[in-house]
Amino acid sequence: MTEQDKNSLKVGILFSAIFFLILIFLLRVTFISIYKPDHFISRVISHTDLALRGKIITKDNYIVAENKKIYSVAVIKKYINQNKKDLLINLLSIYTNTPKQVLLHRLNDTNTSRVVLLKHIPYNIKKNLSYLSTVLTIKKVFIPSKSKIIYGLDIYEEPSKRYYPFHDRFEPALGYVKYNDKHQKIGIGIEKYYDEILKPRQNGYSKGYRDVQNHIIYDNNAIIKKRVDGDNLHLNINLVLQGKIENILDTLKPQMKAKELLAVVMDSKTGHIISIATSNRFHPMHIRPNEVSNLKISHIQYSYEPGSVMKPITLAMLLEHKKVNILEVLNAHNGVFHFKRHFTIYDDESFKWLNVIQAVIHSSNIVFAQLGLRLTPEEFRNGLLNFGFYKRSGIDLPYEYKGVLFSLRGFQSEIHRASNAFGYAMQVNLIQLLKAYNSFNNDGIMITPKIGEFYGNTPIIPQKKQVISPATAQTVLNILRQVVLQGTAKATNIPGLFIAGKTGTAKINKNGQYIKGLYNSTFVGFVNDNKHKYTIAVLTIKPDPHRFFASQTSVVIFRKIVETMIEMNILKPNKQN
Repeated sequence: MTEQDKNSLKVGILFSAIFFLILIFLLRVTFISIYKPDHFISRVISHTDLALRGKIITKDNYIVAENKKIYSVAVIKKYINQNKKDLLINLLSIYTNTPKQVLLHRLNDTNTSRVVLLKHIPYNIKKNLSYLSTVLTIKKVFIPSKSKIIYGLDIYEEPSKRYYPFHDRFEPALGYVKYNDKHQKIGIGIEKYYDEILKPRQNGYSKGYRDVQNHIIYDNNAIIKKRVDGDNLHLNINLVLQGKIENILDTLKPQMKAKELLAVVMDSKTGHIISIATSNRFHPMHIRPNEVSNLKISHIQYSYEPGSVMKPITLAMLLEHKKVNILEVLNAHNGVFHFKRHFTIYDDESFKWLNVIQAVIHSSNIVFAQLGLRLTPEEFRNGLLNFGFYKRSGIDLPYEYKGVLFSLRGFQSEIHRASNAFGYAMQVNLIQLLKAYNSFNNDGIMITPKIGEFYGNTPIIPQKKQVISPATAQTVLNILRQVVLQGTAKATNIPGLFIAGKTGTAKINKNGQYIKGLYNSTFVGFVNDNKHKYTIAVLTIKPDPHRFFASQTSVVIFRKIVETMIEMNILKPNKQN
């Protein structure tokens, strides 16, 4: 064998030895990763601290939605000292109020070596269990592994759950969040709208060397990342008032035989919604099949023909264009006006002549049909758009319907303009009406309604827009005051308070036909004391066909809400009046 052959052989043997050693190393790593024998344990351990979704807090400091940390507790059966098994069970039962039989049954599970003894443990009990884990180690309830590591109580965090301590209060506007093993499901309402604000930012994380009790040693080698929770959201909602109004709606709904009752209370100057209530609610943690329809937020998702509540809007547009004198007298046609062939307009009261103020007080469709025609198609449609109709209101709730409004071409029709003038041939939602009406009680400034007040250090500021002049707003407001003093809303009048507003009772159209006995009844009004101004909108959907007028339904609800606000000192009547 030549010298070159000998060198080649040596190199081959060397490479074979290296390859063999690498193969042994890889096999050992694979074996360890699969079987993880007791005597081969990493000195480094890590823990994750799951971040929480932010809380939702009302103006009166009630937490209406929050996430709570929950934990589970597991043990490895082979490390339990069998002579002290009873001590383990007894102490766990005492600390967690779990029956011993339940713990024993779980511990005797033969299908796994690692047993989960406790689930969904709240944070306050978890802290006690952390102390108990130390006690159990001292009492030698657990046997050390071959590496001298003590595997005691394994207390680990589970994904948190969303809690709603007031059950169906403030639903469906509050909304809901549901969690499963893989992901969270964001529902509706405030929870959905402010999801980016509320959702967790960053999980906490810690990593370091372990001590003999299997805990991280927090020295200079440890890696620590703090958790960052979602922001807390603070609301304008007064939860006590909210509950009282919901109770009013719950009581009156069966009496009025209505499908649903809605009410909203807003601060006229700030746009802050202090209550948004419905008779049709649900418990977000236990939604029953018959409550699925209640997930709809009818304040923004129920569009309807509003009826006579649109007359003050029409009047305001006429005043802005200087096309009406409130004292001028118009023909009221004794309650029956054959406007066009196959189109007759009726009034509930019969009058020969009415001036404009009287037409509002007595809610004359006939007079307002004539007034509406004074506006050009462009003036009429643009005026309604300027008041926010056929646009989403901007309230901080998702999935709002913007309603129905004909195109400019549709406004060329005199029948269409006449119908719009007294609240037909168009559809709105209750929040749009609230927003538009509020300008009458706010010097002509329309303000975006807001449920949220602030999150973190960020205020939620409603947008403002001057839609009519202060003079027009005051003129309409004064006339709406007369509706309360002399007209269809007399039942709302309370001494010591300035109350004004307008009723509207409208038939419901189904498949192009108005159905006998089906009505929606609306009242939008204002209540002011010496320091505060509020706009309140109430809608009664499909009340008893024998008592369907707004004066018999929504007006009654409005008064009860005002009386409740007086009882709570939110409103203070002037005793001198």
